[in-house]
Amino acid sequence: MSFQNLKNCTKHQLLMDPHQIHYLRFILEAYEGMALVSTIDRALGRVLLSISPGCEKDVFAILESEREHLGIRFVDFS
Repeated sequence: MSFQNLKNCTKHQLLMDPHQIHYLRFILEAYEGMALVSTIDRALGRVLLSISPGCEKDVFAILESEREHLGIRFVDFS
């Protein structure tokens, strides 16, 4: 995913087990161009997902399947 396309991405923040951030990044970035994982606060396990247009359904399916293992909690930071 190029940085020029990031402005078109859907952005979602979530909390997760801090020790699993690398695993989430590995999973999502294996699907090249689908999503980018950025760590906002490593100690809290707060990450930002930038999801390419049209990939939201696939990304959320992956997140739901790994939710328990990664300790994912969806929260609203707005």
